[in-house]
Order: sequence, then C-alpha cells, then structure tokens
Amino acid sequence: MSSPSSSNVLSTPLRTLKILLKSFSNQLSNLNPNRTTISNPPNALALLHDSTSVLRAQGTKLSLLLLNKPFTPSAIASILTSISAECLPGLMTVYEICSRDVYGKVTQNEVRTQLRDLVAAIRQLADDITCMDTPEGLEEFEQSVGKREEILQVTGQVWSVCDRMLATAKIGIVGVAMDKAKEWEALIKDAIDELEAWDPDAEDEFDMDVDSEPEEETSRQVISREALDEQQKGIDSAQKTGMAHPSKGNNPELQNASQPPSTEHPPTPDIHAAKSKALKFLKLLKMLYPALRKRRISTYPPFTRLNPTSSLPPWHQVKQFSYMLAFCEDFSTATDDLADVLYERAPNLVQAKMELITTMASRCVDEVRKGWDEEEDEFTEWSGKWIARVKEVGGGIPEEELKLFQKCQGLRLD
Repeated sequence: MSSPSSSNVLSTPLRTLKILLKSFSNQLSNLNPNRTTISNPPNALALLHDSTSVLRAQGTKLSLLLLNKPFTPSAIASILTSISAECLPGLMTVYEICSRDVYGKVTQNEVRTQLRDLVAAIRQLADDITCMDTPEGLEEFEQSVGKREEILQVTGQVWSVCDRMLATAKIGIVGVAMDKAKEWEALIKDAIDELEAWDPDAEDEFDMDVDSEPEEETSRQVISREALDEQQKGIDSAQKTGMAHPSKGNNPELQNASQPPSTEHPPTPDIHAAKSKALKFLKLLKMLYPALRKRRISTYPPFTRLNPTSSLPPWHQVKQFSYMLAFCEDFSTATDDLADVLYERAPNLVQAKMELITTMASRCVDEVRKGWDEEEDEFTEWSGKWIARVKEVGGGIPEEELKLFQKCQGLRLD
C-alpha cells in the first residue's frame, strides 16, 4: 500500500512530465520546424543515442519499481524527475537540430516519427502511474492482473521505440535511406504481384454498394416476377388468339424480364493489353531501386553518431540526396495510382499514368547521373540505357504537364 504522502510525492513530477510531453507533442506536430538557433550544434544522432540510452535505462528501473512490492513513491518520483529534466529535453534538442537542410528529409521524418511514438508511450505510462497515485488506485492495481499486464505492455512499447531510435543513431543517414528505399521497392513489388494475380475478366465483388445491394436486388426481382407474370398472361392470350403479345415490343422491362441482369464486366480486350504493358513498365521501374542503393545511397558520405559534425555532407549533396529519395517514395504512390486505373478498367488512363512516372524517372536519374564526387561512373552509363528503355515503354510528358499532375496528385517533386 502507498503511504499517506505518496500523492504529494508523485503529483508534482507527474504534472511536470505531462506538461513537458504536451509541449513536445506540439513541437513535433510542426512538420517544417524552424532552423535551429543553436550555434555549433552537436551531432544530432549522438545526442539521440545518449538521451535514448538514459531513457531506456530509466524506463527499465521504473517498470521494476511499479511491478514489485513494496510500492516506493519517492524512488518512482526520482525517475520521473530524471526523465523530465534530462531525457526529454535532450530529445527535444535532437528534433530541433536534426533539420532536413543538414540531415536530409528522410532522416528528419524518421526521427520525428520515432519521437512521436515515444511521447505517446510515455504519456500512457504517466497516465497509468497517475491511476496508482492513491491508496484505492494502488490497491486495485495490486489486485488486478490486467493492470500489471498493461504496465508491462506500455513499458514494452517504450523499450521498442527506444531500440528503434538507437538503431537509427547507429546506422545513420545512409542506413535510414537504405531501409526506406527497400520499403518503397517492396511496395512496388507488392503492386506487381497483385496485378499479376488479377484477372480483368473476373467479377469484382466490390463493384456494387454492399449496403444498398439487397434492397435494389429485391426490387429488381419483384419487377422481374411481375413482368414475367404479365408476359406469360400475354403469351397465353396470344396463343389463344394467334396474335403476338402487343406490349412486348414496346416495354423494355418486359423485353429483358426473362434475362437476369449480368454482374460480370463486359469483355474488354484493351484491358488485357494495358495490364501487360503496365506490368512490363513496373518491372522496369523496380530495377531502379537496387541500382540507386548500390551506386548512390551506399556511396553517399556516411554520417552516424560516431562522426564529427564537420563530416556532414554539404548542402548541395543533401538536397540532391533528398530529391532522389523523394522520387523513390513518390514512385510507389504513383504505382498505386497506375494499378487503380487498371482495377477500375480504364485502360485509356494507363498510358497517362505511365507517362507521368516516366517523366519523374527521367528527372530522378538526371539529378544523380554523376556520383557524389561529380564524376561519371557505372550508374551514369546504366541509367542512360535504363531511362531510354523506360521511355520506350512508358512514353513521357512535357514538363508543364508534369507540374499539373504534381499539383493534382500531391507528388513532392521539389
């Protein structure tokens, strides 16, 4: 059981921690933070590693204190104070100095995502501790297996995010970019696999609105039965009089009454050709990723937590690197758009989508045609042949049309 003064001991550090978490969360919601005002900032990845290491150790201590008896508010308060005074300020500084102008957009986004996950996990842990900060709440916690499992789950989330952050600090800018490029390539591969398995002639079970289908179907069945009854009466009458049923030729409902509506798509020869061409095109596009990883990402100036800030790449290289990776991400988005027009059986739009991707691909390889030392290399020659083949299959569009597509689809090309 907690001592009578436990609430007094824990209330202040809990309140301080929650205020700091809210401030940090607001800061992380800014997708384009201002450039740091810190002069001669330290290595952001080294600070990320150090602050995260301390936080993970404190999280381990905190979980042991929460799960084992006796409940010691003063020890828990000491750890909460350490998290607020040391760990979180260090991580907030990381976010401030890890700018896209220095570390690149991909690394900045990865660090932001991890920090947001961490803030959410710590906030949940703080809420759970608040519930224990009364004699009644502590007694409920000690008697509830579910509450203890919840603490284990939340602390596990904190550890998991910390491990991801430590890995980011270790692999550095190049490692993060390599992992992301593999993720985007995998998305294109998934799209190719799904397209290969897709049969354009098969019925699409999602074509109709499921919520309205039963009512509409019932209505069609009632109409059809009434029409058939009327038609049969007319036929019987016509057989007796030797005359054709007069209303059959004038009533479309009766004309089609004996033929149930088809739910299958009409034969579309063009969709098969469009599917074949799109698959050929996407397989060519996928070939770009291994080449970029080997010749442009892995050869980018390495920077991890162990490097001095003086070894950070110059601004023009950071811009080129981010530009190339933005295309790598946007290719996966554009691939989904291409697949969508196929699934919607709009073969006339497939060519336009491929032309957009072709123009994007051309701009991408032009940006990194030469190596980071400004010299031509194997990729220079390979990319020339590759883009020629891509243009042969997918065509291309003028620059002004590309900008229009960019605006409509939200592709981040600049």
